Amino acid sequence: MFRFALGLQGIFQQATRSSLALCLYLLLQLCTSFLHAETLDLNQNWEYRWGDSPFQNGVPTWTLEPAPEAWKPIDFPSNPPGRDGREQVWYRTLIPDADWRDPVLYIFSVDLITEVYIDGQQIYHYGEFDAQGRGQFEGWPWHMITLPEDAAGKPIYFRVFSNYLDIGLWGEVKVMERTALYQRILEGSMHNLAIGAFSLIIALLCLLFAPFNSERMSLLSLALFSLSHAGLSIGASQAKQLLLNAPLVWEYISAGCYYLMPVALALLLRSWYGDRYRKLFNHLTAIFTLYFVGALGLSLLGVISLANTYPPFDVLFAIFVPSMLVVVARHWPLATRDQRLLVLATGVLTMLLLLDMAVAHNFLPWIQVPVDLGSLIFSLAIVVMSLNHFSRTHQSLARLNMTLESRVAERTQALEQMAKREAQRVKALEFANLKRSMMDELVNEMEALPDPEQALTCLCRSIDELCAPIPGAIYCPAGDNPALQQHSSWGDVVDFPEYLGIDREANLKPQLLQLNVQYDTPMAPRKMVATLLLDFSEDSALVGELSRTTLEALYMRAIERINLTLSKVALQQLLNRFSYEDALTELHNRRYLDQMLTHELARGERTQTEIALVICDIDHFKQLNDNYGHAAGDHVLQIVAQQLRQAFRSSDIICRYGGEEFVVVLPDTCLEDARVRAEQLRTSMAAKSIVIEGDRIGSVTLSAGVSSGRAGTIDADTLLQQADQALYRAKQSGRNRVLTAPDEGGDPDQRGAVVQT
Repeated sequence: MFRFALGLQGIFQQATRSSLALCLYLLLQLCTSFLHAETLDLNQNWEYRWGDSPFQNGVPTWTLEPAPEAWKPIDFPSNPPGRDGREQVWYRTLIPDADWRDPVLYIFSVDLITEVYIDGQQIYHYGEFDAQGRGQFEGWPWHMITLPEDAAGKPIYFRVFSNYLDIGLWGEVKVMERTALYQRILEGSMHNLAIGAFSLIIALLCLLFAPFNSERMSLLSLALFSLSHAGLSIGASQAKQLLLNAPLVWEYISAGCYYLMPVALALLLRSWYGDRYRKLFNHLTAIFTLYFVGALGLSLLGVISLANTYPPFDVLFAIFVPSMLVVVARHWPLATRDQRLLVLATGVLTMLLLLDMAVAHNFLPWIQVPVDLGSLIFSLAIVVMSLNHFSRTHQSLARLNMTLESRVAERTQALEQMAKREAQRVKALEFANLKRSMMDELVNEMEALPDPEQALTCLCRSIDELCAPIPGAIYCPAGDNPALQQHSSWGDVVDFPEYLGIDREANLKPQLLQLNVQYDTPMAPRKMVATLLLDFSEDSALVGELSRTTLEALYMRAIERINLTLSKVALQQLLNRFSYEDALTELHNRRYLDQMLTHELARGERTQTEIALVICDIDHFKQLNDNYGHAAGDHVLQIVAQQLRQAFRSSDIICRYGGEEFVVVLPDTCLEDARVRAEQLRTSMAAKSIVIEGDRIGSVTLSAGVSSGRAGTIDADTLLQQADQALYRAKQSGRNRVLTAPDEGGDPDQRGAVVQT
């Protein structure tokens, strides 16, 4: 795609320089050109050689070494036998002797890029070869190769690369005078250019007539068809290269027009036979449109070569286009005169295109198929149809003029109604914006609350302001009674019942709207917590100005948002619980311990009190898991958690520290009191006999370490470290005991209390 963009940058400069140089050159050479107008076909003495030549100092060695045994004869330098996926080939022949003034070698086309050598010197190249002898597709222009003055009788070599179906030269290869070639190109292109211009005029006329004609789709399809023919005709003329030397640009134009032809034909036939074959023509339109977009898009992106997009399209064209014509030919007796004329013209053009495909893919010997003749026949058919459409368009305009005044009156009335609806819409938007702002404030306030119950209380406190001026009432559970009772009512309403059952909506009056307030939790089914009743009587405020449907939709969306907010609060409550709670023991986790221990130390510093900490560990817990399984170990952990709750105060912070370790923070507690409570825990645990699924495990013992300090003089890490050291000494000294952390300056072997059984 980058190479393509670079080619576009110099389009206008190239066109100007090419046209000016061509005119000057023709004027200078016109007087002498006809004295040397001999033209010779190079259709004999060709040889080929698969592969690519090595190079020495930039010179291909195959052009310097005769090597007659390596070259094989061929009738024409295209598609030698035994290709087997190879992409490089060389051709050579002799330049014939003749008397030329300014000889050039003319090649109709090359698949795909080439370099030309005489005496080891490169005299021409089209495309860029890389180090592997490969290159990118650059288009299919004709080639004019300037021959050296002494080229007569010398061998000329062609280096060719192609990853296309064909490889080599294609069409004609001639030696002639330069001016004779220009004359040949111009004379051979005049009819293509004329047909292209004629098709463009027809396309413009179809586009002009389409808005005023009842057969609008037919005319638009004809316009697309004519544009495609114009692009093909101009793209097929060799003179285009003299006007704008950008082969790849012309190739994209030609390919796009070629790929759009079946799309235009399918759209045209669908406008005629859509009642019978709408699905068929829709599918064909989609197939060829996707191919058009995919082929050009992928080639512009550099994913595939544009040359390789032609063969699959030719297969699709050969299958589906004749099939479309056969389908519509079945309804020939019912077709209009215009339809018959266009089907015949399209059939002739399709036949010529199929012949051109056969030549392009070597199913037929090379000839120049007069595709332009088919385009001319098609264009003439469109002219006839356009005249008929013009006549019908004139009649349609006359009828349109007669009904214009009545339509203006209808439009005026419609605009007045639209203005009224717009005023109502503006009022509805203002009302909705006001309620949305109130709703945002309410939702923010509800989301800041810790649980759904408090959020519901907040809702009941603000619901009357949110619903005003629509009268209504809200019903909520009263205390432990799950039945919904009227919590509050507002507005000029006197006949609201004190309670309405949720399952008895059929008993509601027609003007009442019942909305249920409910929320979801991951661990429980949907829970309904309130019911809102709104009165949309005709005499209620706003109901006369805004439709009931608009107001109902507004409040239903509000309740949906409230329900979502309650669900969010419930989920947040559950997540907070999970983030600070151990799932197995339902004790607090280590994250909670880290936060609360810091908090208690700060609080104790303000009150100048002591704080104690106990770390306990289950003795031989790994052995218990190995002997009885992890399920038994989990059960023991739950029993220890239960004993911890019984041994310590509700104000103490009990946490599972990790694995079989537990930590208890005791605010406002000295070391001795903490040790006594830890000893009570150890004793009660040791005295408890544990049975799991009929297996008697016996008693499970604990070891514990206790530390304490005055808040403000000790930090959390020190407190934990001292208790952990005491626990370590308890484990080392035999387990099933409680040891306290040593006092500052004491004897390490005598500090702390040791209790064991």
